[in-house]
Amino acid sequence: MPNKDRSHESPAKAGGEGWLYSEQQQKLCHFKPDTATVHAQWVAIRTYSYVPPRPPEPMTRRRMPRHNAIEAW
Repeated sequence: MPNKDRSHESPAKAGGEGWLYSEQQQKLCHFKPDTATVHAQWVAIRTYSYVPPRPPEPMTRRRMPRHNAIEAW
């Protein structure tokens, strides 16, 4: 039986940048390292609605500390 809840992951790029796609939720997520501060490393996360063959439509954009991003995903 196929697993409909799995995400499609692209190979991770150097530096932690990458994409995740959930076919079931029809969402595409782009994440990449953002400017670090003295106190934390930051990650920029952008979420898109994606229903092929149409192009992705932006939904949300946020920036969070790296450790919070790891816990969230």
